[in-house]
Amino acid sequence: MKMSNLKNGLMTVLLIAGAAALTGCGSSGAQSTDLASREVITSTTDADKKALAVCNSTSTAGLAARQMAYTEGSSYRMDLVWVKLTTLPTGFAAGSSYISMWKWYANSNGTTYLNSSAVPLALYDTQAKKFITSWGTSINWTSISALALSMGYGEPASFFGRVIILANLQDYNGDYDVLKITAYSSSTNKAITEINGLLPMFTANPNAYATESSGAARASVLQKLHPFYSYKSSGYTTTQYQDMAKNYCF
Repeated sequence: MKMSNLKNGLMTVLLIAGAAALTGCGSSGAQSTDLASREVITSTTDADKKALAVCNSTSTAGLAARQMAYTEGSSYRMDLVWVKLTTLPTGFAAGSSYISMWKWYANSNGTTYLNSSAVPLALYDTQAKKFITSWGTSINWTSISALALSMGYGEPASFFGRVIILANLQDYNGDYDVLKITAYSSSTNKAITEINGLLPMFTANPNAYATESSGAARASVLQKLHPFYSYKSSGYTTTQYQDMAKNYCF
């Protein structure tokens, strides 16, 4: 599904209001030396030329999600990313677990930094082409089940087959490398499970991704998160890697 032109009124109001409300929240100046991890480009044409992955997929037992780069017309925005939940954690439908998202980066020396502010999230209805919630920092079925029921969905899996998430990274320069999605126990607020996925856009070829623009080796923690890390010696071409990444788009 192509989400390249979302110019409905509610989206405009939501993004403007959200940006104003969130100004100054969290850590604003990530001093990453690894700016090449996410390529800052201006158009979809540039993305094709640089063979970048515009989508990603991450999973573990009980939790899985896909990411897709956010576009306005033919231009990309690094501060926003689409997220589609494809596997929900145990207890989510019963309200005993909830989901929050975080962002982090790694320097070339392997040092990681997790931003202490949860990433703001808003739910978007892909059929009606409009946002159906305001910004929040967690997704709890108890809070949205009535909304889902009004749309004809009585359980989360089918609801999230139609509804996707816009994550406001507040990262205009693409300094952050990774989106962490964590499931928490509603009773203890302790983490149950989590997944970490490289934020689009990044070099689709894992062999090219292994080296920063400076020529230094990229942090191994990031290399291992590349969706095609295990295929480094497979002999796939750069174009093939990019096409494989496109299969994760929605």
